[in-house]
Amino acid sequence: MKKVYSLQSTVYRSGQSLVEVIVAVGVVAALAVALVTTSLVTQKASRGSENSTQATKLVQENIEQIRAFRDRKGFSALANGSCWVLDTTSGSDPANWSLSAANCPRAVVLNQVTFNRSLVVGNNGVNDRAKSALVTVTVTWTDSGGTQSVSNNTVLSNCISSQNLC
Repeated sequence: MKKVYSLQSTVYRSGQSLVEVIVAVGVVAALAVALVTTSLVTQKASRGSENSTQATKLVQENIEQIRAFRDRKGFSALANGSCWVLDTTSGSDPANWSLSAANCPRAVVLNQVTFNRSLVVGNNGVNDRAKSALVTVTVTWTDSGGTQSVSNNTVLSNCISSQNLC
């Protein structure tokens, strides 16, 4: 009797196929890209929000300064003009401050961002200029989204003492 040997191929099914590995690597890469993109967008939005908040504070600060300037120097010190800078470098007393058109707008650098601040004094359109003035403070800056600005208006009146009846 003759012995017949059959050759059977052994199939190993316990490992990963190359296709499965490539698909898994692709899914992981897509998730990594999505996470990095989300992180970058969040950081950009956070920086933009921080800059906007800082600009709003600069606007509010300048409005309060111009109000103190009016209180100390008188309403007539608020000259009409399209680009003024309140010069506060002479000290903390508003009586020593002045409105200047030089270096307008004035650059203020905070957290490596340059904010440009200016103010406009004009008529408020409703009342006589002798009784009130419209003060507009604007702060602009440039970030990754382009040039941004924050602006605020306030009406200052000439009725700061009992002698000026409005």
